Amino acid sequence: MKTKVIVETKKIETNYVFSENNQVYLKRKSNTNSSDGNCIRTEEWLPIAFCWKPELKSN
Repeated sequence: MKTKVIVETKKIETNYVFSENNQVYLKRKSNTNSSDGNCIRTEEWLPIAFCWKPELKSN
């Protein structure tokens, strides 16, 4: 007799980012429907406000 095992896992939410010329960009994917009913997937890179903060070490 075969036993079916189902394992539940949590999805890790991730975002693609890159930096160029001291500007950080976040990748945004979107889906839209065209007039003929087809799904159009687009990707765009959006500049975001981002500031690196130094790690504070306690002694």
